[in-house]
Amino acid sequence: MGVLQGDSFWDPVPFSWPLMLIMLAVCLLLTIAFLVWTAVQSDKPDTDPGPLLDRATARDRKKARTVQRRLDADAGRADTSEPELR
Repeated sequence: MGVLQGDSFWDPVPFSWPLMLIMLAVCLLLTIAFLVWTAVQSDKPDTDPGPLLDRATARDRKKARTVQRRLDADAGRADTSEPELR
């Protein structure tokens, strides 16, 4: 390592305790700020999810009815003349 001693390529910023302490203080400050920010956030969403859930539930039920009717049609328990059952 004697050859690399004092080479600015391998040691672009010399080690210093004040610089390390400043970086540590910045990291600590950012961590505390993030923890305070997450604690202040509300638990409730900004929008009401009720209508979105109602639409999704209705769409899922419609798909389930269609799948059930297709299964009935495949098993011969229902009329297959409807276009969506083919």
